[in-house]
Amino acid sequence: MSPQQKTTLRMIVASFAAGVGAMMLVGLAAPIVSDIATREALASTLAHEVPATIQPLDVAEVRARLVDANQRLETTRAATSQAMNRLERLSGR
Repeated sequence: MSPQQKTTLRMIVASFAAGVGAMMLVGLAAPIVSDIATREALASTLAHEVPATIQPLDVAEVRARLVDANQRLETTRAATSQAMNRLERLSGR
């Protein structure tokens, strides 16, 4: 075997060994890191849980919002009715 072939063989073996080592390291480290991350996520979730309180609805406020939304809808409809009529005429309806 020539020195160049020996060097090539050594490089291939070293590359293979490095790849196997990296895969083993990732295979061993990934579950540990994942477990730690999961524990931290669960701990932060559990620490910030606050009991839910249901506030009663303010019926008058809801009705006022509906009236306001309806007025804005009518204003917008009036502002765009001419354009909508023209669009319907141009589309052949």
